[in-house]
Amino acid sequence: MKQKPHIHIVCSDQTRNGKSLVVRLLADVFTLQGEEPFILDLDAPTGNVCEFYRDAEVFDIMTVPGQVELFDWLLSNPTRDYILDVPARHLDRLFTAMDDIGFMDGARDAGFDVVVFYVVEINEKSLGQARFIHDNFSIDRFIAIRREDTDIALRKFDSFTAYSDISKQGEIVLPVLSPGLAEYIEKPPFSFAAFIKGQTDKLTQEQQLELAGFLEKVVDNIQKIKQRIDIGNLQSVKWS
Repeated sequence: MKQKPHIHIVCSDQTRNGKSLVVRLLADVFTLQGEEPFILDLDAPTGNVCEFYRDAEVFDIMTVPGQVELFDWLLSNPTRDYILDVPARHLDRLFTAMDDIGFMDGARDAGFDVVVFYVVEINEKSLGQARFIHDNFSIDRFIAIRREDTDIALRKFDSFTAYSDISKQGEIVLPVLSPGLAEYIEKPPFSFAAFIKGQTDKLTQEQQLELAGFLEKVVDNIQKIKQRIDIGNLQSVKWS
């Protein structure tokens, strides 16, 4: 059975916390699996991930015409997956606009599943915003994403409870990279897909091992989430 296409919305209420890194990880892993997702960057006018993906499209959702253009683009071709890179400053605007026009229902009618990948900080504000998105929009699946160095913050009962509630459908934990490697992979033309294929560029052997360990953990998380989504799609089929 052909799998349903997906709209993957990668977002956060905070800046500089690895959101666009997650976009690239998802794009490269899905591409290696032959899925060819199309990337839509909402950080107009220049975009944020366009330097890594030449065919990515940039949309300006600050205006109603820009929002209409984005939604029409998504719903006009329900035969492929999309990945949306949503800047923190546009988070409320995007979900409010989607809610106003009933986009989630329209996407579902067109055959899409909508999956939100939310990069959350372990503090009251960020957890609260993530919970609001989780609870108030008809999303098919909500995936929580956090950095591995937030383990200590999760020892607080309130934080642990809040995070547990939003991560029931899946989570991705991002290991912390050394400063030099973290800086290197943030610069184009670095590609996770190319590294996985064996192109190590100028990385030292130590950095190669570190990045391989990072990808082993993250790709494993992504694969588990994808399996859950695929199984969910099978369970939703009405067999005649």
